[in-house]
Amino acid sequence: MIRKLFFAFLMMACLGACNDDDDSRFGVPTEFRDIKFKPIPGGAVMRYYLPDQKDIFGVQVRYTDAWGEKQVKNATYLSDSLVLDGFTEAQAAVPAQVTFFNRDMEESEPMEVTFSTEKSATVAVFDELVVNPYWGGFNVIYDAPYMVNGMIHVFYIGTNPLKHEPDSILVSSIPISEGGDTLNFVLQQSMDFVDVVVRTDSYSGKFVKQRIIEKLPCLSMDTLRGIDFDLQFTGTIVENEEYQFGMQYLSDGDKQGVNYWTNLRNGDAEKYSTFMAGPEAFWDAEEPEQNRFIVDLREPKVPAAINLYAFLYYKGKYAYQWIDDPYLVELWDGSYASRLPSKVKIYGTNEDPKTVSLSSCTLLHDVNSGKEFTESWAHLTDEYSSENINIWGYSGSWKNKTKKEIEAADPVVLHMLCNYSGEKYRYLIMIVEDSFIGRWGSAKNIRQYITINELEVCVKEENK
Repeated sequence: MIRKLFFAFLMMACLGACNDDDDSRFGVPTEFRDIKFKPIPGGAVMRYYLPDQKDIFGVQVRYTDAWGEKQVKNATYLSDSLVLDGFTEAQAAVPAQVTFFNRDMEESEPMEVTFSTEKSATVAVFDELVVNPYWGGFNVIYDAPYMVNGMIHVFYIGTNPLKHEPDSILVSSIPISEGGDTLNFVLQQSMDFVDVVVRTDSYSGKFVKQRIIEKLPCLSMDTLRGIDFDLQFTGTIVENEEYQFGMQYLSDGDKQGVNYWTNLRNGDAEKYSTFMAGPEAFWDAEEPEQNRFIVDLREPKVPAAINLYAFLYYKGKYAYQWIDDPYLVELWDGSYASRLPSKVKIYGTNEDPKTVSLSSCTLLHDVNSGKEFTESWAHLTDEYSSENINIWGYSGSWKNKTKKEIEAADPVVLHMLCNYSGEKYRYLIMIVEDSFIGRWGSAKNIRQYITINELEVCVKEENK
């Protein structure tokens, strides 16, 4: 019954909106005139009170929005508030008409009111908008209010790949995020400088505001050799020459796991030539000084990236059953992917990296790949998966590849580009908080082992 009345009310309200000279209008009771307005981003909230025992069924508000369009908002006695939206810049004393409807759908005499609005999210994002240089591109940082509406679009002026002429190229078109966001963009086109356009629209596609940032430099980076920085881990490292585990493998330049591939070719499937830490190698807030990967750049530099590499798909042997060496069963539990980092943070500091509180360091990168490696950066690594067949073909065909072909293969890598501010840091601190679940979800890595085949460090190119 209430639904029927509500729809009947809406029908009559619309008719009433088109007939301002209706003689059936009645006076508004005094107790209903106490209407309050609260400004909100992009509009206002009207508060009202319609007692159920009175002969008032609903309320209607007419006003003009920021685009000059007439708006009509309706509500019934079943509610006590109504949102008046459709605004961009903050406004004061917006005129409106409020009328009431009785149960016979007769409209009251109009009340002339005014209300104020706060700037909408589509305008507020430009208050603290920052467009920074980034590694091979740029990033956009913005703040947004607690109530968001509208879209943010990011373009850059590049070359149209079809016409080979300058053109605006869209790189992002997403809803504005509550509280703000940081958007990083790496360009497919190589350029020294880039012009960036940031634009906002309403959800209905109406243009709101735009800003153009010209000649923003695109940053270049240098990849450091392993001998150009010092690396240590403050937790437990697996050191074993028989199975070739050790710290020395973490920065030896072997991105694809060529050394392991060579061992496999020679029949030494249990010589891994890689780095492993553990047990209990995950970072824990209760022991914050433990389990830190510390990169000493030897002098303050602008950090650009840390890249983590894993084995290619070699179908390696990872001990998991009672006939295997118990030592290796403990390390692998039958799964390579379950030892790869899935949740990682990178910090920069010039303080003592072993004791400094991470809360006082600068967070440079934060990645959470989730638990399922099949949907992550590591999904093409050395784990039994039908997807990996596309790399080498069916069983064993990797053995027929040459060393050159292995070295030329695309690596399995987690690229972690550092947020850019221009600040220089001598020390980078990387922590691993979780790893993946292995094949078929069986390997949970309860003892918290971590394997990384290669850790690569990049810094800002000094001559640019």
